[in-house]
Amino acid sequence: MKSSRLKHAALYLGKEKYWIFCVGCVKMTKENYHRIKTGHPANIMIEKGGGVKQKKMICSLQTAAWLALFLVFTGLNLLARSFEAFTNWYRLHVFPVWTGTLGRLSNLFSGSVGEVLIVIGVCYAIVGVLLLPVAVWHVVKYKKAGGVQKKRRAGGWYMRGLCWILLYVYGTETLNCYMLYHASTVETQYYDIAKDYGSQELVKAYTKVVERANSLAGQMQRDNNGYAVYGGSRQALYEQCKQAMQAQGGRYPYLSGYYPDPKPIRASGFMSQQHLLGIYFPFTMEANYNTVMYPVNVPATVCHEFAHLKGIILEDEANYFGFVACIESDDLYLQYSGYLSVLGYLARQVRSSVPQDVRRELAQPSAQVQADDVFLTDRQWEQVEQKAVLPTETVNQATDVFLETNLTMNGVEDGIQSYSRVVRLVVHYIMEEKGTPGQRAQERRFYNDAKRRAGKGAVSGRV
Repeated sequence: MKSSRLKHAALYLGKEKYWIFCVGCVKMTKENYHRIKTGHPANIMIEKGGGVKQKKMICSLQTAAWLALFLVFTGLNLLARSFEAFTNWYRLHVFPVWTGTLGRLSNLFSGSVGEVLIVIGVCYAIVGVLLLPVAVWHVVKYKKAGGVQKKRRAGGWYMRGLCWILLYVYGTETLNCYMLYHASTVETQYYDIAKDYGSQELVKAYTKVVERANSLAGQMQRDNNGYAVYGGSRQALYEQCKQAMQAQGGRYPYLSGYYPDPKPIRASGFMSQQHLLGIYFPFTMEANYNTVMYPVNVPATVCHEFAHLKGIILEDEANYFGFVACIESDDLYLQYSGYLSVLGYLARQVRSSVPQDVRRELAQPSAQVQADDVFLTDRQWEQVEQKAVLPTETVNQATDVFLETNLTMNGVEDGIQSYSRVVRLVVHYIMEEKGTPGQRAQERRFYNDAKRRAGKGAVSGRV
């Protein structure tokens, strides 16, 4: 605002002259009068006025609101750690609200909103780091109060924005991730944990998975490179994955309801360097997947990430639901993806706990299954390495450290090794299963339809 405009805003109150601004009054001291006369109104020193008090009150309210929300989120986190029954209730009744609101909002965009927000956040942090020395240099070089005050004002806005961003991340991570680590596990809720399995049960499960994978491998549609590909559109594949997960809602109530579309990650090359097939963003309620990985990994990965959207936050349990949802689907491509998703875990367990002479007699994956059971092909790895900015080994190690720290901080003592606990769940499942996956899916639909017609809802048990 120029000094000429300030003069038109002059108001005399008694013996003291005040200048009126949109935020309040500024006392006319000799220093301020000199600054206006010399054409530097921006350097006015505010000594008193309603605007200053109003600004202080607004800042105090913002601080109080920030602290109150922080305490609420922290309290909920502590409550979830202390009372498993509360966490189970929250997952079943409250958590679906976030999927149905924030998930629907994110679903309005075809790309991953979370990926865009991460990029914005990184840029925001870089700007802060770059401007910090500039602000310090300005304060040191220019001793005029107005200039210092202006820079402080800009720094204040930046820090307030940063604090609210961090609070949003902390809040959404708490509500959509941290609390859910303390819910009851699938094994304790649906299986007899006192009934442990031995080598015989493990071999049976491994043999079942290998035989089904070998059978399905020859039924897959393949492209010119020999890759197993889906015969329909990408949206059709999404719908098949949604239906497969919703079909599990009969036995697992928290899996029923709304599912947004999975989001392809643009930076899938960098994601591949981290050896990540998919990722769940709690702050946007999105299930994201790697577009570079071998195609047959997509269905099981999408169902895995969908499980996170329903409050299944433990990785071994998400692996389990990705497996079960896929193999119980009518779609052969989903079935094949489901069996391949656990084959590696079972094979490693067999190698470590079954004698070699017994292993020689077991069914072996066919050459085609072994070719399909990969994260990336050699050609895909070459393409990733050509575009890589950072060494893959460095990126992968940093990701492992982050995941290990995040899991152990949330009570998962064995960290990344917990992924392999899916073997226990798969063995439990196969030991209790009856009939083929297609038969069980058909029977479930028959009984659910019958119950709906009778007005009694879906059956809750496995048939």
